Amino acid sequence: MMTMKKCPKCGSREVAPILYGMPAFDEELERQLDNQELYLGGCKVSEVDPQYHCFGCGKDVGTPPTLISRRGAEDYREIVTAIRFNDGGYFGGYEEVLIKKTTSGIISDYTPSFQREAMPVRRELTEKEWAKLLDRLFCKLYVHEWKKQYVDPDILDGEQWELEIRLTGRRVRNYYGSNDYPPYWNELKRTFKPFTK
Repeated sequence: MMTMKKCPKCGSREVAPILYGMPAFDEELERQLDNQELYLGGCKVSEVDPQYHCFGCGKDVGTPPTLISRRGAEDYREIVTAIRFNDGGYFGGYEEVLIKKTTSGIISDYTPSFQREAMPVRRELTEKEWAKLLDRLFCKLYVHEWKKQYVDPDILDGEQWELEIRLTGRRVRNYYGSNDYPPYWNELKRTFKPFTK
């Protein structure tokens, strides 16, 4: 099981695994609970329960990458058709990475900012690279648990970014920021950096 490094909601590192069911209480369990190394989640268990509790914001986080809709339960990694990430600002321009599944394969297109001395880059991804990207976004960065918008109203110019995830059935998930960022922001930027070369 992967250890969550920080809460995807607030960024706190005070996160602990949730223990579900009726535990057998002993001194070690009491110690772990007192030291916030574990959190009791109750006896009601489902396949989409959060795996961690954040003591910083009080939220349960680390849910499986499952979209629950009238279509039923769908694993995000099986229904993503395209991912677009752009980042930049008014004075420096914007750069964009667009990765999409097509009938002929998986294509990555990088469009540099007008300020950079770089050329657009197109390359093909393997199914393994695509799966690794989706696992990182949903199982390590927990993008499905992010807020939709991160905005600092006190800064007018600066850095704006957008992460757009397109799903089957013309569904779209958008995450946007203006001078404010999710807790996994640096990890997100590192995720797309290899596609700019």
